Amino acid sequence: MNSPSKQNEEPSSSTEADSIMENSNGGEGVPTESLRPPAKRRLSGAVIEISDTESDDSDVCAVNSYQASADEVKRIRGKDYSSSSSSSDYSSDSESPWEDDSILLKDEVSNKPATRVQLNPRADRMEDPKLNPNIKSQELIDKLTSHWNEKKDFKTDEITLTCDPFRLCLVRDLLANPDIINNIVDDMNTLDWSRKKMDLYEFYQTADLSSLTWQRSIRGIHELLKTEVMSWVSQVTGLELRCMSSSCSLYGPGDRLLVHDDLLADRRVAFVLYLAPWRPPHQPLENGSGEHVHEEWSPGGGWRPQMGGALELLATDEAGHPQRAARRVYPRNNMLALFRVGTDSFHQVSEVVSLELPRLTINGWFHGPPPPPPAAGPAAEPEPVLPLPEPERLNNEVVLLNQWIESTYMTPRNRAQIQTQMERESEVSLRDFFLPEKYQELLQELREPSVRWIPAGPLQARRHAALCAEWAAALPAHHVLRQVRSLLASTTFARLLADCTDLQLTRLARLELQRWRAGDYALLPPREHYQRARLEVVVYVGVPERALSGGSTTFVAAEQPGDAALVTLPPVNNALSLVYCDPGAAAFTAYLSRLTMRPDDCFYVLCGTYCE
Repeated sequence: MNSPSKQNEEPSSSTEADSIMENSNGGEGVPTESLRPPAKRRLSGAVIEISDTESDDSDVCAVNSYQASADEVKRIRGKDYSSSSSSSDYSSDSESPWEDDSILLKDEVSNKPATRVQLNPRADRMEDPKLNPNIKSQELIDKLTSHWNEKKDFKTDEITLTCDPFRLCLVRDLLANPDIINNIVDDMNTLDWSRKKMDLYEFYQTADLSSLTWQRSIRGIHELLKTEVMSWVSQVTGLELRCMSSSCSLYGPGDRLLVHDDLLADRRVAFVLYLAPWRPPHQPLENGSGEHVHEEWSPGGGWRPQMGGALELLATDEAGHPQRAARRVYPRNNMLALFRVGTDSFHQVSEVVSLELPRLTINGWFHGPPPPPPAAGPAAEPEPVLPLPEPERLNNEVVLLNQWIESTYMTPRNRAQIQTQMERESEVSLRDFFLPEKYQELLQELREPSVRWIPAGPLQARRHAALCAEWAAALPAHHVLRQVRSLLASTTFARLLADCTDLQLTRLARLELQRWRAGDYALLPPREHYQRARLEVVVYVGVPERALSGGSTTFVAAEQPGDAALVTLPPVNNALSLVYCDPGAAAFTAYLSRLTMRPDDCFYVLCGTYCE
């Protein structure tokens, strides 16, 4: 099984499309007619309750409520008020587009007739989503097609086409009857959501929409997307599109989708339909990096930039690697975003930092035949994302372990006990490993402004800073950063590790000192990086004392179904963690959430890979 980070995709649940929907009584799948929901629907508390059956943590993502309960209506209208809805758990559908979620407010001053206040408009339950007729104009399609082919920007009241860093088309007011979006959100309350969590992503997702047959509004938007919308996209892009895969996605606080290009199999066009039919919170949350990018957002469209969750398009360098966010698109209700999938279509969904509202979308791909191969000569070999370093011989510099390492780990008896633990569990954590004074000296030097850090990259593999090896090698011999690198790369330290693991370690495949800040991550490496046995060494330095979300190092069996987690190393200060990895075991460091890290917070990680 390939690493999720190499699939470059927002995970599709198209493989679940063949599963049979069960009815409310737990029975087997039955014909569509018998699955039709009752004419009356339950009064909703307006929350999307996520049932997490794949992990221990379950979340409830709240949606602002626009619907008064029967008791509230009775209290507001007076004791004499009586209604069938006040004595029932259901509110009946009516011919009014506002259904039953309207209340009467009596003017106490002028004794005027009661005023009806419309709170959360919905379309008729039997109504289907309709495409905005303005975007079906042939004149508009011709102009848009011409600009798409010539890679020129184009803008009207309904359409915006931008070509930097790659072509992106935004269709505002996609549906002619936007009130039906509230119906769609209502239907989402009845869906089963799965928690998708791996190195590349973390969010909730439903099964493929083609398998959701009894939610009328969702079935309607699925039919519209795979017929009229797909045909319209085919005309504009000039691509042959044959089918569609899609699902509903929900991003709560801390959820994100990291850098990828969606390039997989027969995907030709990626699309996102934003659902944000509520008012944004009045108090925004800070989430700005200060960098200048083009931003698309709607002042009144149910979302604000400070809430995160932007679709970010990344520019690429000469080698084709993503470098920076060149454009951001924030959720706007009833807006469709689409772009052609290609080798340069690197994008991500930034972390959602809103604690009040979820980011709701219907997203997927239009599929078609793969593009023809280039006419001239064979294709050039792509440059590896992370070059595989050759292991180096350990140095023979004289180092005194007792000047660095706690005396507890210097005795043969304790090393024998550590070796027993390693033989049984293949991992061990040695707390308070460095002497307190050496640990504090190292931490103080790492925090010096003069230390030279460089971006680790590329972004489709990792994002954090690394200590410049050339700069560190030029430091004077007494400098603590040079000393600690010499210590970890020495044969003396390797003999200590051999006593603790019973491994004859002779080569150092990697030695890196990293700096981590909010938004940093390290995805699973390419396959060739984990096809040999090795010993991984990890030490955290300067971790904030409060609880963090992310930053832990997780080892998985990367080619087994489900990428089962083997070992997880939480960020703990001054603890030397040893993990023996068989071929096929790989590691990633989880995305460090902005919700638990202050803008000026950082910590450091010493990591090395030793081979026999």
